[in-house]
Amino acid sequence: MKFLFLVILFTNCKNETQNIKLNFVNISRNDNLDKFIDSTNFGLKGNYKLEITQKKIDSSINVNFILFKKIKQKWINIQDYNLNKCCEIPLITEFSDFNNDGFNDFTIHFATAGRGANDIRKLFLFSNNTESFLEIKNSDLYPNLRYNKKLDCIDAFSVYAGTTTTFLKIKNDSLVEFARVDFMDGKIKSYSIEKEKETKLKTKVRIGEIHEIVRFSNYNPIEESID
Repeated sequence: MKFLFLVILFTNCKNETQNIKLNFVNISRNDNLDKFIDSTNFGLKGNYKLEITQKKIDSSINVNFILFKKIKQKWINIQDYNLNKCCEIPLITEFSDFNNDGFNDFTIHFATAGRGANDIRKLFLFSNNTESFLEIKNSDLYPNLRYNKKLDCIDAFSVYAGTTTTFLKIKNDSLVEFARVDFMDGKIKSYSIEKEKETKLKTKVRIGEIHEIVRFSNYNPIEESID
């Protein structure tokens, strides 16, 4: 049985317009097995194939991906990787360039929080040099990840009684916070972060609905994303 998931990826463009990229991800589902296959969107087009499977084994959810490279017209396995998911949720895969190197990376749906507002994902970055994907170990700590073109970084967006936009850089296999903007009860506060030490940069009152869900594209100066 096959399901077609519509995945919408947002790319921020100079805080003026927002380009929306639609990726139709074809995932086959059969009993306790979900499977995703793609050979056109990773690495050099047509040279790599990615297969992702999600299996339920007793009470455990296992995700495996295999990366193949086409060598002499044959698909050769060059990477085989496994991880466990914390809960039973569908395999939903997105692909986009998260580190601006010209090659698509991918995420898998890992968990959901905040009544569905916080989409928690595992991020895997493709390296053309090593011909492999690298798991970003703490990516599941930051919901609603996306590439931020304005700052050439990754930002995350947390929704609770207010909102927090966190600005992140990639260091080895982890995301590291370097700035944050909080919005709650109509007040906006921005911070820079260095070596886990926060410095408040600015506090201001936002004109408009105080309970509105607001994401930011910059922290200094403070700029809202326009969706």
